[in-house]
Amino acid sequence: MLPASDERKQIARLFNFLLMGEQLAHDCARRQSLIFEDTPSRRFLQAQARQEALHAKIFKAGIGILAPRGIGEPLAQTEMSQYRSLLESALDRGDKLESLLGMQILLEGMGDVALKRISSGFASRNLAFNRVRKLIVGQEDAHHNFGLRRFQQLIGSQASEWQGMRYQSELYLEVLNNMLHTLQPFFEFFDEHAEDYIDELQGMLPANMKLAVA
Repeated sequence: MLPASDERKQIARLFNFLLMGEQLAHDCARRQSLIFEDTPSRRFLQAQARQEALHAKIFKAGIGILAPRGIGEPLAQTEMSQYRSLLESALDRGDKLESLLGMQILLEGMGDVALKRISSGFASRNLAFNRVRKLIVGQEDAHHNFGLRRFQQLIGSQASEWQGMRYQSELYLEVLNNMLHTLQPFFEFFDEHAEDYIDELQGMLPANMKLAVA
């Protein structure tokens, strides 16, 4: 079932934020497929770009159903633009490691955390979108795990590379933190708290990766 009318617009605004994330993920994965030389990575990233485009269409359709008259001011637009600038700078340099860190590991990882929590909130309220939630969550999880594996293959044990990634991760995480706190009033509908999200993301990472996002 659909939520009450006063809740629909708020959920639609949250969907619009997720839509912006999916649009960024599509653009990034498409560009990553051009800078990774190995065939398996290129094929995965091309498939990811197609999946992100589908996710964006799903969220856009959901917004149309929930708030056909519009959503008002978009959520966290400034923070999403800042995050996009960081990623596009890495892609302009052809920096594979930073693109994986910023996109699949951190943004997709955070998306995975957020979507699972939101999905649980939807299910507990017997709201709609069951199949869609499962589809998107499963694919986001696969994107995150690909990023982890490929990042560790590329970086190995190079101490200087790890140090650089620690610095870069702080830049990305600062923007992610700002995004989450901007969204806090909307997470509260699902009985969530922004400060828990980074901790959960850290818990998804292997021990050596925690150094990259400390």
